[in-house]
Amino acid sequence: MIYSIRSAFSIFLLGSLVIFSTAFAPAAAAQEGASAVILIYHRFGEDGIPSTNIRLDQFEGQIAELTNGPYHTVALPDIARAIQSGEPLPERSVAITVDDAYESAYTDAWPRLRAAGIPMALFVSTDPVDQGLPGYLSWEQIRALAADGVVIGHHGAGHIHMIDEGVEASRADIERASRRFQTELGFIPELFAYPYGEYSREIADLVKEMGFTSAFAQYSGAVRTGEGAYSIPRFPINEQYGDLNRFQLITNARALPASNIIPADTLIDSGNNPPAYGFSVTGVRGLSAMNCFPSHMSEAARLEIIDNTRIEVRFSDPFPKGRNRINCTMPGPDRRWYWLGKFFYAQ
Repeated sequence: MIYSIRSAFSIFLLGSLVIFSTAFAPAAAAQEGASAVILIYHRFGEDGIPSTNIRLDQFEGQIAELTNGPYHTVALPDIARAIQSGEPLPERSVAITVDDAYESAYTDAWPRLRAAGIPMALFVSTDPVDQGLPGYLSWEQIRALAADGVVIGHHGAGHIHMIDEGVEASRADIERASRRFQTELGFIPELFAYPYGEYSREIADLVKEMGFTSAFAQYSGAVRTGEGAYSIPRFPINEQYGDLNRFQLITNARALPASNIIPADTLIDSGNNPPAYGFSVTGVRGLSAMNCFPSHMSEAARLEIIDNTRIEVRFSDPFPKGRNRINCTMPGPDRRWYWLGKFFYAQ
């Protein structure tokens, strides 16, 4: 399922593009090459399912932007290694990922990406493939993609809600999928994507313990190299939020150099809902230009700025049960936005 960025948030960002370069001028930028943008798709040209689909005309426009614009399309394992090591990436690095192994990734997405020379990573849930469900890839097609250079990632077996199911059920689900990958492909993928993008500190620890080198979530935000490898954000793309203006906005985003982020876990219960969310920012001035948008609200949260480096995000409306997020953005140099996302799961 794709998270939708609220229309008020999108309108604010797109409208601000025309004025922020003169209104705000942060004097220092985060280190060049220290961040990347990862995109997540699901279906291609399946126009009856707009929440998880991208129209082919939209997708072709996005490919044209990536190939003709100032971007470097990078294979996902290269970004994963940079996140772990802290090594720099080419400026405006972008990676394409696809979740759930729908057949349109094979018939519509990969031929277009391959022709443009753009790498793709495909995260596969094994149960729908084994069951031969309509609209899903077969193992033969997945093997063909792997042979053609597509990175195959691990997405569990049953696409379960791992937080709700618990650690041991999640372990069993991952192990079942791993056996199928080993049998059908001859290897177990090293990269993991959380089903529905849902993870907690416990689930992330489990994924790390099971030997995966990186794990990817599903919430908006650019990723910094040298940071946590088991909660990597990805910008969701679908029909409603697939226009070229928004695409340019997010592919040009840079990671906000945030640290000392609290709370450390994603889980929210009745005792800490809404959460007291905060983080520190180094190397960037002009923090008064920042806005933070909780996903369940139509307006920005109240910000407290302490010593010009610490941001405390405050709002009174509790998160609804399930998946939630906060997007914090501010204008940066070269008409590029700093973007920090935070995922929360309310129990």
